[in-house]
Amino acid sequence: MQIAVLLSLLISFNALHEDVVLLKANANAPALTIETWVKGDEVKTFDSEKVYVIEFWATWCAPCLKSIPELTKMQLENPTDLVVIGVAASERPDQKSIAAPPADGATAAPAADPADPKEIESKMLAKVREFVTKQGDNMNYRVAFDMDGSMSREWMLAAKQRSIPCVFIIGKGGKIAWIGPAQKMAAPLAKALGKEIAKSKKKSPGPTTGGIKGATASGEKPAPPKQAAE
Repeated sequence: MQIAVLLSLLISFNALHEDVVLLKANANAPALTIETWVKGDEVKTFDSEKVYVIEFWATWCAPCLKSIPELTKMQLENPTDLVVIGVAASERPDQKSIAAPPADGATAAPAADPADPKEIESKMLAKVREFVTKQGDNMNYRVAFDMDGSMSREWMLAAKQRSIPCVFIIGKGGKIAWIGPAQKMAAPLAKALGKEIAKSKKKSPGPTTGGIKGATASGEKPAPPKQAAE
């Protein structure tokens, strides 16, 4: 029972469906298929006069938590021409909620199957709501929950993105301006907003102390997006 439920909720994150077009910069942004808005007003379509930051995150992702204050700052500094949306699309189900009840025949039948997908989704949504409530004004932008996994499939999977926090910047006109880790979004966002990018002062190179060649920004691997119920 448990394996069957998990298979119905999750799909492999290592392969693209043949009918999915690879997302990249300058492509038209996919539609927003969000069913549940946890905080802020609902956004159904993109306004061609605004810039959007769509960040995929999860409550368990440590790097995601570090980007929350920066996203709030960006939203407060650009109240009219920027819309920030945090999409919780990689929540992990509580193991207790997917464990099958003991079949000893001595206990009464449970009121609901603890491995019921709807029950699992409900508990994950409750966890996101609780997290956002505790964050308060520190998380002062729109937050959504990807209930059916459609945002993961049509955005993250289509762009071959496997780490969170991952940001999609949608420029004015509805085209994707940039895709990448949240830690590196400041410069491309300023460009999308038409703002001058501050140039950093050049420093003389110090002595080489070693390191890992080709290292990338740290991130967390999200849980695979859920498969739509048949």
